[in-house]
Amino acid sequence: MNNNTINIHGLETLLEDIQNQKYKAAIFDIDGTLIDSMPIWEDLDSEFLKTQGIELSEQEKNELNDTMWTMTVDEGVKYLRETFHLALSEEEISKALADVIEHFYVYEVPAKPGMPELVKVLHDEGIPMALATVGEPSYETAALKRLGLFDYFDSMHDCNSLGTTKREARIYETAAKLLLGGEGESVNSAAGESEPASSSAQAAESAATSESALEAESAAESNASVLVIEDVLHALEAAKQAGFTTVAVEDAASAKDKARILEVSDYYLSN
Repeated sequence: MNNNTINIHGLETLLEDIQNQKYKAAIFDIDGTLIDSMPIWEDLDSEFLKTQGIELSEQEKNELNDTMWTMTVDEGVKYLRETFHLALSEEEISKALADVIEHFYVYEVPAKPGMPELVKVLHDEGIPMALATVGEPSYETAALKRLGLFDYFDSMHDCNSLGTTKREARIYETAAKLLLGGEGESVNSAAGESEPASSSAQAAESAATSESALEAESAAESNASVLVIEDVLHALEAAKQAGFTTVAVEDAASAKDKARILEVSDYYLSN
């Protein structure tokens, strides 16, 4: 466990480190991090299943939520259809869910406490920011625009478009490369003198190994200068494993994972 976790550094320490120019960029999750949208997701699937004549027990509802948290929207729709043998097409399921969600995001969802202030501090310090989401970008964009936050961000990345999930760090790496203007790209070693033909294969293998090591070192250094701000365990674990500096935002939906979240987070922001 790192020192930040041991001391449970929070928003005050994070703001101080930002103002001391410790970080070069920041990547924000949206649902449960920037906006308090998780309550609707807790009931959405079980309420939809009720309309299809399927009543879940509280335990079944919790188990379904645990499964759906790690999925993209498309994965979730497919899972519902196959698991509960629904007669509706995936498109019809998506439409039914989308109508409820859209209204909530466009008109109701609030910002998470402290997040607008954090975004503004990063902006004032000249630190570029990006959005990284597993959700529906159009809904989240509408919510962030209503809350006056959208224009602070340089780019928005979503897992569906990238063909990935937050169980891996690809979305953060993609966003970080753009924010850092190419920092962390491959490091090419200078060409040396020509070698005898008999050792060319060995030299090529050695060069490839050295270049891979340099690339990994460079990427790790670049990633450490980027804040990844998330609320769920699997996303924080993926970012941490890739070398990013992790900021956990407390959310009721992740309460059961708090002990592990503290272990993989450099900062923890409570409500």
